[in-house]
Amino acid sequence: MSLYELGDLIAARLDELCARPTAPPPSISIRSTRKAVQWSAAVHRAYAYATGRLRDPAQQAELDRHFEATLQEGPDFLKVRAEADFSPVPVVTFSKDTAAEIMRQAREIERESYSSRAKGKHGGALGRMPLQLLEWFCFGMWPRARYGMFPSLAHIAAGARMSRETAVEAIKTLQLFGFLQVQPRRKRIDTPLGVKVVQDTNCYVLSLAKGLGALALRVFGSKSQPSESTKPTAKERFIQSKGATRRFFDRVSPQREIFSTS
Repeated sequence: MSLYELGDLIAARLDELCARPTAPPPSISIRSTRKAVQWSAAVHRAYAYATGRLRDPAQQAELDRHFEATLQEGPDFLKVRAEADFSPVPVVTFSKDTAAEIMRQAREIERESYSSRAKGKHGGALGRMPLQLLEWFCFGMWPRARYGMFPSLAHIAAGARMSRETAVEAIKTLQLFGFLQVQPRRKRIDTPLGVKVVQDTNCYVLSLAKGLGALALRVFGSKSQPSESTKPTAKERFIQSKGATRRFFDRVSPQREIFSTS
């Protein structure tokens, strides 16, 4: 096929495309108009290029359906979080002692904050479901995560035996107390119209309490330790030791009398 024939074919396909009813705009409002226009132009260029290389009518019909579905979905950057990146999943070797220490700190915060809980609240600052999710991460997910922890939300909810909404709220609570670090990710996939950027599963990293969790542990630790005002003074310690010495000689005094009479 000559270059002129290819140009006529592309022009005919574009005229046919313009004659078709246009797809309705996406339901999500587009804030970046310039970026959306650039995306639309790139999709149309990719469609024109792919159309010129196809000869099978069935493949052409499949390409048309994919093109219309892509326009219906709208720009791909609308479905990807702004803070998501292409960073690799961090791999942290499982440590039984670290996992046990994480659970000990979480249970201490829950136990010490239970007395000052809000009215109508059944648990402490963490709650039962965040503790259950943290335990699943420590002893259910982490030991088997040879290449890092990047489960889907459905897998987390099924593993921790809770609903997706409850799992999302529990993850937010664990992030607030510094026990869980969540990193959104994105990835590239191949489509008939080129490469597309989509949202990937988040990666998770466990750690000891940070931020609000570390502050709570310091507060609860100072409450459990005796303050300076309650500590005995040097004089009181001397009196206590003198009393202990007197009681010791009172117990051995009969032996002293025996030796003195003999």
